[in-house]
Amino acid sequence: MSEIGLLSKEEYKNQFRINNAVAFANPANYGLEKTLSTLTQIVAGVQRQKFYTVDGALTDYVPMELGTGAYGQGLFQYTVAQVGDQFETGIVQPGNGINKDANVDIVVDGITIKNNFWRMKYQATKELVEMARANAVNFSYIEEQETARLKTYQLGIQKVTFLGTNDGLNTGLLNNSDVTINTSLLPAAIGSLSVAQLFNFAQTAVSTFWANSNNTTFPNTLLMPTQDLGGIATPVSQTYPVGETKRELIERAFKAAGAPQDFKILHTAYNNAAGTGGTKRYVLYNRDPEVLKMYLPKPYTPYPLFPTGALDMISDAEAQFTGVWVKRPKEILYVDVTA
Repeated sequence: MSEIGLLSKEEYKNQFRINNAVAFANPANYGLEKTLSTLTQIVAGVQRQKFYTVDGALTDYVPMELGTGAYGQGLFQYTVAQVGDQFETGIVQPGNGINKDANVDIVVDGITIKNNFWRMKYQATKELVEMARANAVNFSYIEEQETARLKTYQLGIQKVTFLGTNDGLNTGLLNNSDVTINTSLLPAAIGSLSVAQLFNFAQTAVSTFWANSNNTTFPNTLLMPTQDLGGIATPVSQTYPVGETKRELIERAFKAAGAPQDFKILHTAYNNAAGTGGTKRYVLYNRDPEVLKMYLPKPYTPYPLFPTGALDMISDAEAQFTGVWVKRPKEILYVDVTA
Protein backbone atom coordinates (compact mmCIF):
# COMPACT_ATOMS: atom_id res chain seq x y z
CA MET A 1 0.00 0.00 0.00
CA SER A 2 1.68 3.15 -1.22
CA GLU A 3 -1.01 5.56 -0.03
CA ILE A 4 -2.22 6.43 3.47
CA GLY A 5 -5.45 8.29 3.01
CA LEU A 6 -4.69 11.20 0.72
CA LEU A 7 -0.95 11.07 1.43
CA SER A 8 1.85 8.89 0.15
CA LYS A 9 3.96 7.15 2.79
CA GLU A 10 6.69 9.74 2.36
CA GLU A 11 4.21 12.61 2.62
CA TYR A 12 2.74 10.98 5.71
CA LYS A 13 6.17 10.85 7.37
CA ASN A 14 6.91 14.44 6.44
CA GLN A 15 3.54 15.59 7.77
CA PHE A 16 4.20 13.83 11.06
CA ARG A 17 7.59 15.47 11.25
CA ILE A 18 6.02 18.89 10.75
CA ASN A 19 3.24 18.22 13.25
CA ASN A 20 5.62 17.02 15.91
CA ALA A 21 8.00 19.90 15.38
CA VAL A 22 5.12 22.37 15.75
CA ALA A 23 3.74 20.59 18.78
CA PHE A 24 7.01 20.50 20.63
CA ALA A 25 7.72 24.10 19.71
CA ASN A 26 4.85 24.81 22.14
CA PRO A 27 5.56 22.40 25.01
CA ALA A 28 2.51 23.64 26.89
CA ASN A 29 0.45 21.48 24.54
CA TYR A 30 2.11 18.42 26.03
CA GLY A 31 2.16 19.53 29.62
CA LEU A 32 5.91 20.07 29.56
CA GLU A 33 5.70 23.62 30.85
CA LYS A 34 3.14 24.58 33.47
CA THR A 35 2.83 27.26 36.10
CA LEU A 36 1.81 25.57 39.33
CA SER A 37 0.15 27.60 42.04
CA THR A 38 0.57 25.76 45.36
CA LEU A 39 1.84 26.46 48.85
CA THR A 40 5.30 25.49 47.60
CA GLN A 41 6.78 27.75 44.95
CA ILE A 42 8.47 25.93 42.07
CA VAL A 43 11.46 27.92 40.86
CA ALA A 44 11.63 28.37 37.11
CA GLY A 45 14.35 26.64 35.11
CA VAL A 46 16.55 23.74 36.04
CA GLN A 47 19.89 23.32 37.83
CA ARG A 48 22.25 21.67 35.36
CA GLN A 49 25.42 19.69 35.98
CA LYS A 50 28.67 21.60 35.50
CA PHE A 51 31.74 20.35 33.63
CA TYR A 52 35.30 21.50 33.07
CA THR A 53 35.74 23.70 30.01
CA VAL A 54 38.91 25.36 28.82
CA ASP A 55 39.49 29.08 29.12
CA GLY A 56 38.27 30.71 25.92
CA ALA A 57 37.43 28.92 22.66
CA LEU A 58 39.08 25.77 21.33
CA THR A 59 40.22 27.79 18.34
CA ASP A 60 42.41 29.81 20.72
CA TYR A 61 44.49 26.64 21.13
CA VAL A 62 44.23 24.83 17.80
CA PRO A 63 43.20 26.24 14.40
CA MET A 64 39.99 24.56 13.23
CA GLU A 65 38.28 24.25 9.87
CA LEU A 66 34.60 23.44 9.40
CA GLY A 67 32.91 21.76 6.43
CA THR A 68 35.93 20.35 4.58
CA GLY A 69 35.77 16.66 3.61
CA ALA A 70 32.28 15.76 4.83
CA TYR A 71 31.45 12.05 4.40
CA GLY A 72 34.95 11.19 3.27
CA GLN A 73 36.78 8.41 5.10
CA GLY A 74 39.76 10.67 5.58
CA LEU A 75 41.41 13.91 4.53
CA PHE A 76 44.46 13.99 2.27
CA GLN A 77 46.93 16.78 1.57
CA TYR A 78 49.85 16.76 -0.85
CA THR A 79 53.32 17.50 0.45
CA VAL A 80 56.18 18.83 -1.61
CA ALA A 81 59.86 18.56 -0.72
CA GLN A 82 62.65 20.35 -2.58
CA VAL A 83 65.54 18.15 -3.76
CA GLY A 84 68.47 18.56 -6.13
CA ASP A 85 71.66 20.57 -6.24
CA GLN A 86 72.62 23.20 -3.69
CA PHE A 87 72.61 26.89 -4.55
CA GLU A 88 76.34 27.31 -5.10
CA THR A 89 76.38 24.37 -7.46
CA GLY A 90 74.70 26.77 -9.86
CA ILE A 91 77.79 28.99 -10.09
CA VAL A 92 79.28 28.56 -13.57
CA GLN A 93 82.35 29.85 -15.35
CA PRO A 94 81.59 31.47 -18.68
CA GLY A 95 83.26 29.65 -21.54
CA ASN A 96 83.45 26.25 -19.82
CA GLY A 97 80.88 24.75 -22.15
CA ILE A 98 77.17 23.93 -21.98
CA ASN A 99 75.12 21.41 -20.03
CA LYS A 100 76.86 22.29 -16.77
CA ASP A 101 73.83 23.89 -15.13
CA ALA A 102 72.75 22.77 -11.65
CA ASN A 103 69.41 21.03 -11.31
CA VAL A 104 66.54 21.32 -8.86
CA ASP A 105 63.52 19.07 -8.48
CA ILE A 106 60.69 18.28 -6.08
CA VAL A 107 59.34 15.12 -4.49
CA VAL A 108 55.56 14.93 -4.21
CA ASP A 109 54.01 12.86 -1.42
CA GLY A 110 50.99 13.17 0.83
CA ILE A 111 49.71 13.03 4.39
CA THR A 112 46.33 11.78 5.57
CA ILE A 113 44.14 11.88 8.66
CA LYS A 114 41.15 9.80 9.64
CA ASN A 115 37.63 11.24 9.58
CA ASN A 116 35.39 10.04 12.42
CA PHE A 117 31.63 9.66 12.05
CA TRP A 118 29.55 10.36 15.17
CA ARG A 119 25.87 9.86 15.94
CA MET A 120 23.74 10.28 19.04
CA LYS A 121 20.00 10.21 19.59
CA TYR A 122 17.45 10.79 22.31
CA GLN A 123 13.87 9.66 22.47
CA ALA A 124 10.60 11.17 23.60
CA THR A 125 8.25 8.44 24.73
CA LYS A 126 4.54 8.85 25.30
CA GLU A 127 5.08 7.83 28.92
CA LEU A 128 7.51 10.71 29.53
CA VAL A 129 5.16 13.18 27.89
CA GLU A 130 2.23 11.98 29.97
CA MET A 131 4.28 11.99 33.17
CA ALA A 132 5.30 15.57 32.45
CA ARG A 133 1.64 16.49 31.96
CA ALA A 134 0.53 14.74 35.13
CA ASN A 135 3.29 16.18 37.30
CA ALA A 136 3.15 19.69 35.84
CA VAL A 137 6.88 19.87 35.11
CA ASN A 138 7.87 23.51 34.68
CA PHE A 139 10.71 22.96 32.21
CA SER A 140 10.99 21.36 28.79
CA TYR A 141 12.15 17.75 29.04
CA ILE A 142 12.87 17.78 25.31
CA GLU A 143 14.96 20.94 25.58
CA GLU A 144 16.97 19.44 28.42
CA GLN A 145 17.66 16.31 26.38
CA GLU A 146 18.88 18.42 23.48
CA THR A 147 21.04 20.48 25.84
CA ALA A 148 22.54 17.30 27.31
CA ARG A 149 23.32 15.89 23.87
CA LEU A 150 24.95 19.10 22.67
CA LYS A 151 27.01 19.34 25.86
CA THR A 152 28.15 15.72 25.40
CA TYR A 153 29.36 16.61 21.90
CA GLN A 154 31.11 19.81 23.01
CA LEU A 155 32.93 18.12 25.88
CA GLY A 156 33.89 15.22 23.63
CA ILE A 157 35.39 17.49 20.98
CA GLN A 158 37.23 19.42 23.69
CA LYS A 159 38.79 16.22 25.04
CA VAL A 160 39.73 15.01 21.54
CA THR A 161 41.38 18.38 20.82
CA PHE A 162 43.89 17.83 23.61
CA LEU A 163 44.07 14.06 24.21
CA GLY A 164 42.63 12.41 21.10
CA THR A 165 40.34 9.37 21.36
CA ASN A 166 40.65 6.50 23.82
CA ASP A 167 41.20 3.95 21.03
CA GLY A 168 44.48 5.66 20.10
CA LEU A 169 43.41 6.19 16.48
CA ASN A 170 43.24 9.97 16.91
CA THR A 171 45.76 12.07 18.81
CA GLY A 172 45.38 15.53 20.28
CA LEU A 173 47.62 18.50 20.86
CA LEU A 174 49.19 16.93 23.96
CA ASN A 175 49.97 13.37 22.86
CA ASN A 176 51.20 13.23 19.28
CA SER A 177 53.89 10.55 18.90
CA ASP A 178 55.80 12.54 16.25
CA VAL A 179 56.51 15.42 18.63
CA THR A 180 59.83 15.53 20.51
CA ILE A 181 59.67 15.19 24.30
CA ASN A 182 62.20 17.18 26.34
CA THR A 183 62.67 16.29 30.02
CA SER A 184 65.59 18.60 30.87
CA LEU A 185 64.34 22.14 30.20
CA LEU A 186 62.17 22.48 33.30
CA PRO A 187 63.62 21.22 36.59
CA ALA A 188 60.33 21.98 38.40
CA ALA A 189 56.96 23.65 37.94
CA ILE A 190 57.48 27.03 36.30
CA GLY A 191 55.87 28.97 39.15
CA SER A 192 58.46 27.73 41.63
CA LEU A 193 61.46 28.98 39.61
CA SER A 194 63.49 31.99 40.65
CA VAL A 195 63.80 35.06 38.43
CA ALA A 196 67.20 33.92 37.20
CA GLN A 197 65.83 30.44 36.46
CA LEU A 198 62.88 31.90 34.58
CA PHE A 199 65.14 33.95 32.31
CA ASN A 200 67.35 30.91 31.77
CA PHE A 201 64.33 28.75 30.96
CA ALA A 202 63.03 31.25 28.40
CA GLN A 203 66.40 31.55 26.67
CA THR A 204 67.09 27.81 26.70
CA ALA A 205 63.55 26.89 25.63
CA VAL A 206 63.59 29.25 22.65
CA SER A 207 67.01 28.05 21.47
CA THR A 208 65.98 24.40 21.95
CA PHE A 209 62.80 24.97 19.96
CA TRP A 210 64.80 26.76 17.25
CA ALA A 211 67.16 23.79 16.95
CA ASN A 212 64.28 21.30 17.00
CA SER A 213 62.63 23.13 14.08
CA ASN A 214 65.85 22.84 12.04
CA ASN A 215 66.57 26.54 12.64
CA THR A 216 63.41 27.72 10.89
CA THR A 217 61.11 29.28 13.49
CA PHE A 218 60.44 30.36 17.08
CA PRO A 219 57.38 29.42 19.19
CA ASN A 220 54.49 31.82 19.69
CA THR A 221 52.67 29.79 22.37
CA LEU A 222 53.44 28.25 25.73
CA LEU A 223 50.66 25.90 26.86
CA MET A 224 50.98 25.07 30.54
CA PRO A 225 49.12 23.09 33.23
CA THR A 226 46.29 24.99 34.90
CA GLN A 227 47.60 23.54 38.16
CA ASP A 228 50.69 25.76 37.86
CA LEU A 229 48.85 28.89 36.77
CA GLY A 230 48.67 30.35 40.26
CA GLY A 231 52.44 30.13 40.61
CA ILE A 232 53.05 32.63 37.79
CA ALA A 233 50.39 35.08 38.98
CA THR A 234 52.56 36.15 41.89
CA PRO A 235 54.71 39.31 41.76
CA VAL A 236 58.35 38.88 40.82
CA SER A 237 59.41 40.81 43.89
CA GLN A 238 58.04 39.72 47.24
CA THR A 239 59.56 42.85 48.82
CA TYR A 240 57.69 45.19 46.47
CA PRO A 241 54.66 43.12 45.35
CA VAL A 242 53.18 45.79 43.11
CA GLY A 243 55.25 45.37 39.97
CA GLU A 244 55.60 42.78 37.25
CA THR A 245 54.15 39.29 37.75
CA LYS A 246 56.05 36.13 36.88
CA ARG A 247 53.68 35.62 33.93
CA GLU A 248 54.53 39.04 32.52
CA LEU A 249 58.22 38.36 33.12
CA ILE A 250 58.03 35.02 31.26
CA GLU A 251 56.29 36.59 28.27
CA ARG A 252 58.85 39.41 28.18
CA ALA A 253 61.75 36.98 28.54
CA PHE A 254 60.51 34.78 25.67
CA LYS A 255 60.09 37.77 23.37
CA ALA A 256 63.55 39.02 24.31
CA ALA A 257 64.97 35.57 23.49
CA GLY A 258 63.48 35.64 19.97
CA ALA A 259 59.82 34.62 20.27
CA PRO A 260 57.46 36.78 18.16
CA GLN A 261 55.49 39.66 19.65
CA ASP A 262 52.24 37.68 19.58
CA PHE A 263 53.72 35.14 22.00
CA LYS A 264 51.18 34.18 24.66
CA ILE A 265 50.66 31.76 27.54
CA LEU A 266 47.66 29.43 27.55
CA HIS A 267 46.67 26.74 30.01
CA THR A 268 44.45 23.65 30.38
CA ALA A 269 43.76 21.09 33.09
CA TYR A 270 44.60 18.38 30.54
CA ASN A 271 48.27 19.39 30.83
CA ASN A 272 48.31 18.49 34.52
CA ALA A 273 48.98 14.80 33.84
CA ALA A 274 49.68 14.59 30.09
CA GLY A 275 53.45 14.13 30.46
CA THR A 276 55.62 11.04 30.73
CA GLY A 277 54.27 8.76 33.44
CA GLY A 278 51.39 11.12 34.24
CA THR A 279 53.59 14.13 34.96
CA LYS A 280 52.94 17.74 34.00
CA ARG A 281 53.44 18.64 30.36
CA TYR A 282 54.22 22.09 28.98
CA VAL A 283 53.97 22.60 25.22
CA LEU A 284 55.84 25.08 23.06
CA TYR A 285 54.33 25.43 19.61
CA ASN A 286 53.16 27.69 16.84
CA ARG A 287 49.43 28.36 16.61
CA ASP A 288 49.52 28.21 12.84
CA PRO A 289 47.22 26.19 10.53
CA GLU A 290 50.30 25.20 8.54
CA VAL A 291 51.65 23.55 11.70
CA LEU A 292 48.55 21.92 13.15
CA LYS A 293 44.83 21.92 12.47
CA MET A 294 41.69 20.10 13.51
CA TYR A 295 38.91 19.50 11.01
CA LEU A 296 35.18 19.28 11.63
CA PRO A 297 33.97 18.06 8.22
CA LYS A 298 30.38 18.06 9.48
CA PRO A 299 29.71 20.21 12.54
CA TYR A 300 27.16 19.13 15.13
CA THR A 301 23.87 18.75 13.23
CA PRO A 302 20.66 17.89 15.13
CA TYR A 303 17.50 16.68 13.39
CA PRO A 304 13.87 17.23 14.48
CA LEU A 305 11.83 14.69 16.39
CA PHE A 306 10.56 11.92 14.14
CA PRO A 307 7.89 9.30 14.93
CA THR A 308 9.09 5.70 15.23
CA GLY A 309 5.64 4.33 15.93
CA ALA A 310 2.31 5.37 17.30
CA LEU A 311 3.78 6.29 20.70
CA ASP A 312 7.44 7.21 20.46
CA MET A 313 9.60 9.78 18.73
CA ILE A 314 13.36 10.15 18.35
CA SER A 315 15.76 12.94 17.46
CA ASP A 316 19.05 12.11 15.78
CA ALA A 317 22.20 14.20 15.57
CA GLU A 318 25.37 13.62 13.58
CA ALA A 319 28.84 15.10 13.31
CA GLN A 320 32.23 14.32 11.80
CA PHE A 321 35.63 15.21 13.23
CA THR A 322 39.32 14.44 13.01
CA GLY A 323 42.02 14.44 15.63
CA VAL A 324 44.57 17.25 15.68
CA TRP A 325 46.47 16.97 12.41
CA VAL A 326 50.09 17.80 13.25
CA LYS A 327 51.54 18.70 9.86
CA ARG A 328 54.88 20.03 11.12
CA PRO A 329 55.79 18.14 14.30
CA LYS A 330 59.17 19.88 14.46
CA GLU A 331 57.36 23.11 15.31
CA ILE A 332 55.93 21.61 18.50
CA LEU A 333 57.97 20.66 21.57
CA TYR A 334 56.76 18.81 24.67
CA VAL A 335 58.47 19.89 27.88
CA ASP A 336 57.78 17.42 30.71
CA VAL A 337 58.39 18.17 34.37
CA THR A 338 59.76 14.91 35.78
CA ALA A 339 60.81 16.18 39.21
